[in-house]
Amino acid sequence: MNSLTNYLQFPSGCNLLSMWQAGNDNAKMKLHSLFNAAMDGKFDPDFRELPPSDSVCVTTSLHLLTLTILNQLYGLTSEDFYKGDPQRYVRTTLLTQRLLGIRKLTLHWPVYAFGAETLGQTVIYPDEQAPGVDVGESLVNRDNWHELATPDFNGIVPQVMEEMLACFSELTGQEPVAHIPAPYSLAADIFGQEALLLVLMDEAEFVEDLLNHLVDQVYIPWCERLSQTFPNVWIEFSDASGSPMFIGPQFFQKFAAPPVHRLIRDFVWGKRIFVANYRGDKPGRKNRRAEWHLTGSRHLGEGKVELEAGDPISETDALGEVIDFKLSLCPEFIIKLDADKAPLAIYVEHAIQRGKPLTLGIGVMDIDRNSIVNIDNARRNIEQLTTDYARAIKTVTEYLVLNGLLFSDHPCPCGVYIEDINAESDFDLVKIIVETVAYHGKLTP
Repeated sequence: MNSLTNYLQFPSGCNLLSMWQAGNDNAKMKLHSLFNAAMDGKFDPDFRELPPSDSVCVTTSLHLLTLTILNQLYGLTSEDFYKGDPQRYVRTTLLTQRLLGIRKLTLHWPVYAFGAETLGQTVIYPDEQAPGVDVGESLVNRDNWHELATPDFNGIVPQVMEEMLACFSELTGQEPVAHIPAPYSLAADIFGQEALLLVLMDEAEFVEDLLNHLVDQVYIPWCERLSQTFPNVWIEFSDASGSPMFIGPQFFQKFAAPPVHRLIRDFVWGKRIFVANYRGDKPGRKNRRAEWHLTGSRHLGEGKVELEAGDPISETDALGEVIDFKLSLCPEFIIKLDADKAPLAIYVEHAIQRGKPLTLGIGVMDIDRNSIVNIDNARRNIEQLTTDYARAIKTVTEYLVLNGLLFSDHPCPCGVYIEDINAESDFDLVKIIVETVAYHGKLTP
């Protein structure tokens, strides 16, 4: 057992995964032994170890990598992996993080597919890939959307999610984070992405009615159930489809955000709801101010600001107002994802101004081995990017500590966040990220 535990010590696990990825049979055998031990609960004590409190942390989503490993080692299909055994899912996902040297453990699952399937949408589970909705068979249309009722939360998917949350909380001692698609993204999955965009442009009132119906019939009862089952639960809505870069800043503000604001504002459990993956921080070029502003009062429930379109505005001010709006939807921390292209220094400035922790995302393509033309350049680039990120987060964190502002107990990523690690990721680049954060992210005592 001691020899297996050694692979949980960085960078031994990273090196083992690199050898497995290269087709090494011995590495495959060792991984098999490791995952057998994890599923038997042998590494449970390690999962309760707290992440370092004196350093910037690395977190990630890597369930696709774990799926590929278990498919190769055990022939496990996608549906078996995600829905077959929640305890196995949690233990193997945590082990994969440990193998990569990630100490701040998190739990993710295929949030959009799970949300849609809970409502009855047909979902496809390819053998070796994450599930996705059947785009040829939408659950609701213009004629029947109002018939959509509150789903059975004792069904397979909601129960799997709850068992995963309970297992994760028990194994790690952390507060659980439930992942649910936000109203706009869920509407897009059950109505059709393109179909919803078309009615968004031509029949906005219908979209508002559909989203309000989802809030009343799905989100209020679901959030209440989760909050009753797990009194300390955080509820993260994922809303990639409702992001500014996909539907535009105005539609984002007018349609995607209001249902979330309503849930945050009107319910006692609303203060534990947040959306951290709204992508896009660049206002439109032609009329940057008009793109990002709707007249009205500055208020959490409306998410609007009192500014007139067309006035001169600096890039710093423009981003500041983007951040303010996103903070109304994710109040505890500021996040810059790979798709957000404004300068890093401006994010640091605004995080300090608002007294909020900073999270910085590294995109999947930055570590994708199939995208690498020159491996030496890739290593230098990822090391420089990670160095900049670790130093930026360290700067913000030390300021917050010095000024007594770092009091949030939010369990979600506040550090360097690798947005996805899968079987096509270059594990040597992941190792560089972990090493670089450990070196440059050490907080001053």
